[in-house]
Amino acid sequence: MRKHFLLKLSLSSLALLSLSACENFQTRESIREQEQSRVMSDRVTTLQKSTADVNSRFTDIENDARELHGKIEVLENRMGQNAMAHEKTKKAAEDQSVDLNKKIQMLQEEIAKLQDQVAQVATEVSNRATETAAAPAKNEKSNFEQAEELFEKKEYRKAILNYQKFRETRPKDKKVPDAIYKIGVSFQELGLKDEAKTFYDELVSKYPASQEAKRAKIRLKRLK
Repeated sequence: MRKHFLLKLSLSSLALLSLSACENFQTRESIREQEQSRVMSDRVTTLQKSTADVNSRFTDIENDARELHGKIEVLENRMGQNAMAHEKTKKAAEDQSVDLNKKIQMLQEEIAKLQDQVAQVATEVSNRATETAAAPAKNEKSNFEQAEELFEKKEYRKAILNYQKFRETRPKDKKVPDAIYKIGVSFQELGLKDEAKTFYDELVSKYPASQEAKRAKIRLKRLK
């Protein structure tokens, strides 16, 4: 009987130990599963944060890209406007250059014509002087009168030649200042201002007290 009781007690103890061991095993397994679940949850959380950070950075990059694109468009528009303005300025400068070249060419042509006129008058004066030196003395006195008539008719080139001939043949005549003055006026009327100035200056220098010198000074002021 006692043996039977001890056997029952041993079996009961063994059952309790088995149950306790089983419970301990289940507890450790549950703890391990919970730990694994926590680790996985932490990983998911970390991945979610990383994903959110990447999405945020991507959004920032997209915003920066849009902003940069906008700036590029603004710069392209400005460059286009500047290019148009540059082309307009260039065209205006080219047109102005063409106009200036035309004006320069016209002035050069006018200067060439005036130079031809000066050369022609100088040749005529030289020829008249040669003729005067060989002409008889009785014709010398009429040179001034002929010059006066030509001057009144506004035939200034011929008038210059006759006044000059009168000067050379009768250098001490009282009408010489008048002849010099009218030579200057004739040149001025022909548009040869420098030549006119030369004779006005000569008149003021050689005959400063004459009425013609006073008139020459007035004309000199107008030529400046």
